[in-house]
Amino acid sequence: MTNTIAMTLAQKSDRILAQTRGLSGATPRATQLIEELRSALEAYRQENATLTDEIELLRSTVTDCRIEIESTRSERDEARREICVNATNEPYRQMCGSGILLPQDAARERGWDCYKEVE
Repeated sequence: MTNTIAMTLAQKSDRILAQTRGLSGATPRATQLIEELRSALEAYRQENATLTDEIELLRSTVTDCRIEIESTRSERDEARREICVNATNEPYRQMCGSGILLPQDAARERGWDCYKEVE
C-alpha cells in the first residue's frame, strides 16, 4: 500500500468517525471499530514509510556498489593492459621465448578482455 493510499484511507476513516460520533444512534462498538481501523491504517502508513526509506537506502547502496565495481574493473583492465604491453617488449619476448607482438594478442592468450572497450 502506498503512502498516499494509506493517508487517503486514514482521512476517510477520520471523516467516517466524525460522522458517526455526530449520529445519535451510533453505537459505541461501531465507533470503536472505526477507531481500530484508523489505528491500523496509521500503523501501516508508518511501516510503509519505514520500508520506503529502507528501499531508498538499498538503492543508494546498490548504486555505490556499481560505481565501485566499475572503478575496480577499470583499474584491473589498466593493469592488465600494462602487463600485455610489457609482454610484447623485446627483452621479455627473448627471455620467455614468446612470439607475441601485439598487446591484444597477449591479452587473448591469457583470456583477458581488457582491450574489449579500447579496440
